[in-house]
Amino acid sequence: MTTPPTASAPTASAPTTAVLLGYVDPLSVAAGDEVRLMVSATADYEVALLRLGHGSDDVRGPGVREEVVRLLGTRAGRVQGLPSGSYLRAPAHPVLDIDAFTVTAWIMPTLAAGRPQVILARRDQSGRRGWALGLTADDRLAVWAGGQAAPVAVTDRPLLTGRWTFVAASFDHTGVSSTQIPVPEWPVGSWRASARHVGPVDAGAVGIEPQVAAWWSDGVAAGHFNGRIDRPTIFAGTVDAAVMSEIGEARDPESLGLPVLARWRPGLEPHGTAVPDDGPHALHAEAVNTPARGVPGAHWTGREIDFRLAPDEYDALHFHDDDLTDACWTPEITLRLPSDLRSGVYAFRLRAGPEQVDIPFFVRPPEGTTTARVAVLIPTFTYLAYANSHSGIERAGPDGPDYRTTPQHRWAAAHKVCSLYDHHRDGSGCYYASRLRPLTTITPGYVGPFGLWNLSADLCLTDWLDHEGVDYDVVCDDDLHASGVAALADYDVVLTGSHPEYYTGAMLDAHEAYLAGGGRVMYLGGNGYYWVTGVSPAAPHVIEIRRGHTGTRGWEVPPGETHLSTTGEAGGLWRHRGRAPQRHVGVGFAAQGGRGRGRPYLPVDLRDGRGAFALSGVDGLIDAEGLVSGAAAGMEIDRVDHLLGSPPHTVVLATAEGFSDHFQLAIEEVLSSNSRQGGSVEPRVRADLAFFEYPCGGGVFAAGSIAWCTALGVDGYANPVAAVTGNVLRRFLDPTPLDRLPDDHVPEEPR
Repeated sequence: MTTPPTASAPTASAPTTAVLLGYVDPLSVAAGDEVRLMVSATADYEVALLRLGHGSDDVRGPGVREEVVRLLGTRAGRVQGLPSGSYLRAPAHPVLDIDAFTVTAWIMPTLAAGRPQVILARRDQSGRRGWALGLTADDRLAVWAGGQAAPVAVTDRPLLTGRWTFVAASFDHTGVSSTQIPVPEWPVGSWRASARHVGPVDAGAVGIEPQVAAWWSDGVAAGHFNGRIDRPTIFAGTVDAAVMSEIGEARDPESLGLPVLARWRPGLEPHGTAVPDDGPHALHAEAVNTPARGVPGAHWTGREIDFRLAPDEYDALHFHDDDLTDACWTPEITLRLPSDLRSGVYAFRLRAGPEQVDIPFFVRPPEGTTTARVAVLIPTFTYLAYANSHSGIERAGPDGPDYRTTPQHRWAAAHKVCSLYDHHRDGSGCYYASRLRPLTTITPGYVGPFGLWNLSADLCLTDWLDHEGVDYDVVCDDDLHASGVAALADYDVVLTGSHPEYYTGAMLDAHEAYLAGGGRVMYLGGNGYYWVTGVSPAAPHVIEIRRGHTGTRGWEVPPGETHLSTTGEAGGLWRHRGRAPQRHVGVGFAAQGGRGRGRPYLPVDLRDGRGAFALSGVDGLIDAEGLVSGAAAGMEIDRVDHLLGSPPHTVVLATAEGFSDHFQLAIEEVLSSNSRQGGSVEPRVRADLAFFEYPCGGGVFAAGSIAWCTALGVDGYANPVAAVTGNVLRRFLDPTPLDRLPDDHVPEEPR
């Protein structure tokens, strides 16, 4: 592990406050059920319920289209805090209320935070009673006791960041002894540091719950630790510093010969929010704000990289002071939706003076019902993965980023409310994202570094359906993961959004079962079905990824951390689990082009006429000046590849080629450093419009481009992209069987 950076303050160009912030729970709600709106506001604000249509004001599209459903009045402003930082809290127990005890742990600090950081503590809510073991602002091991602000014992040298160290402290009526001993590495460190306080120490902690990686201060968790803590333990009785040193070097606290009162072992139960105590009193801890689990501890040998196979080597948690998976805000509005409310994309609009914020949510039909033959599968897991992404803001100069941002988005950057594309303050990648916090980039008009993105792009699709008079229901990733194929089974056609990138295994299974049962899917995006994603069964508002060691990624996991803590399965790309996107929808990720100009699709000769319905009435190039990349094929593009699983009978309807070198071949395709991989020279950098049939009447149409949906509304919906999409939708809604293969059909040679 490389030495991480020191903490840094937000730049002057990024304000740390916003007038209006909020989120909803749940994100996907059935008509007739309740939705709760959480708000933090520095001023009074008005609230309205909207149905969202088109969200972008770009002049190339139809403009902003929305409907006010209901005015909900004015609410008084109230600021709600941001309880960032992960830690453990365990129940209090009388057995811990003793005068002589010893605490030990292995720790790996990962950030020189410039403030005290707590390892293990029992302090009351005011911080005036109890004790703590932690690090000083200059990273020396220290012991606090009683109500004293300053530690009573401090070692004389700082701990090293990025390196495991055994730490211990003994408390009794005569004083405190503490020690720190680095775990041997090359170059072997033979030093140790100890401290001793002689004299009475008020470490009384009667009735106080233990905390790991934080302590109580004025009623809130504070002093958050950045780094890893392995097997924090409380023993009955004391030993002197010399014995502590021997124990630390032997890496075997059991040889202390002291009774264990509590020892927290995350390796014994790596999933969920509970951390087992394998001591005699079962003081199991609750993990708050989801510290990283399934990470190697101080005893990791590297012989296993699956934490399930070596639990004793994965007894660590990685804590961050910017972890946040539940803001715990109280609702300002609880609204029961009408049972006949039309399915679609809705939002609470908050307005205070000139500042306005839309907080979207998704309304599906009442439980067990459908109201349309068409479903739009909203990629809410992808939305969560990108929500609050702020690396572009952090990299920006004094004038700020060169794309549109909002006060809320800049607030998220300043407060390190992270996306799965960001780094924690200590430089490690963010593994978890949650919907129970402000989601500042999930707004109808969001324009990111490359144009419309996620929800703002997908509203181009739902608005096109409204324009065409097509009734539809929305189904979210959350629903598909929880309910499986039942979430889709009653629909004749399912349309995806522009970027369904994050998929769980349950979602892929449901997708396959739907198609095998005769369903028809229109994949209207690019770079879909890409990352292995997990959902916590104990906290279903949390999703998880582990980027692995390939794929287009903002960070890479350290060794031994490729498996998802929520499910135990291997993370990374579905392609490397034998489930490449081509197997599901015929096309898969080929290249991404950032701000590079996109390209039109050129129809190809359909030799046997299969799929010709898609191009009916379309002459020449399939293109429109989309609101991403300025074309039908752009930003991130997919291609047919039979070697990766495209069915042999896949028909390529049209192909977009001739991309510039802004478009680079997907990194998982690059096998050597001297590969020529830009769009001007690499034939695999292309987008394919594809179609193929499934048994039982099913079928797939794939657009293979993130930009496709954003082109639908150009020129008043009268453009080739909209025409092709309409052709396919009408044909897929026609219950007659799709074109069947002739008996003598020979599949195309792989490209």
